[in-house]
Amino acid sequence: MVNLQIDNLRMQFSGVVALNNVSLTVSEGEIFSLIGSNGSGKSTLFNCINGFNKPQKGAIDFNGHDLLTKQPHQIIKCGIARTFQNIQNIPYMTILDNILLGAHHRLDSKSTVKRWLTRSQRNVEEAMGLEILDFLGIINYEQKYMAGQPYGIQKLTEIARALVGKPKLILMDEPAAGMNDQETQEIAKIISEIRDELGITVLVVEHDMSLVMSISDRVCALDSGNILAMGSPEEVKNHPDVIKAFLGESGDA
Repeated sequence: MVNLQIDNLRMQFSGVVALNNVSLTVSEGEIFSLIGSNGSGKSTLFNCINGFNKPQKGAIDFNGHDLLTKQPHQIIKCGIARTFQNIQNIPYMTILDNILLGAHHRLDSKSTVKRWLTRSQRNVEEAMGLEILDFLGIINYEQKYMAGQPYGIQKLTEIARALVGKPKLILMDEPAAGMNDQETQEIAKIISEIRDELGITVLVVEHDMSLVMSISDRVCALDSGNILAMGSPEEVKNHPDVIKAFLGESGDA
């Protein structure tokens, strides 16, 4: 079953074509990765999906929702969450409270008011966050302030905030950026578990080719807004244009 369908997307900034008639589909339960050098169009495509950019041409459908007619907060309610390459945490809030910022769309206005009037509503929200903290293995950090926490914990908090809203699709922008080898292996495991245990479809932008090749069902290579190749990790890795553009003439990843 197709989860996300992108048709003939074109995005242009002041004469520079960032996306040139890009079409692709992401199926439910898939881990789909986008690769490409800086400026290839990966982040622009993410920004079009979650409503930050409005393309001049094309269509984006997610489970019957026309995303190009919606604002970012409406797209979140459709079941799409996102993490960012540059961490968006608030330093002087606890890790749990940082995570709960991602649950706001699940609460109606009445619940939001009750949060400040009753402990019971706060307990409901905290249960959402604690469930995700436990899943990510950082439950012991719930009451620690974000300021001064290791980079890996900050990254996991960013992922947790995206997951707490129980999305159907998560967009992960450079999840391994700034990570050492051990942390990257842990991120790879977490991404697979997000799909396998939580049933969430994953769309990843990532420069770490070893990570991409180890977790992806399919890969799409972008270059200057154009699709160079799309298919299984091995197919894309061995595609002549991809080898020339990204992987070096030898094809080593």
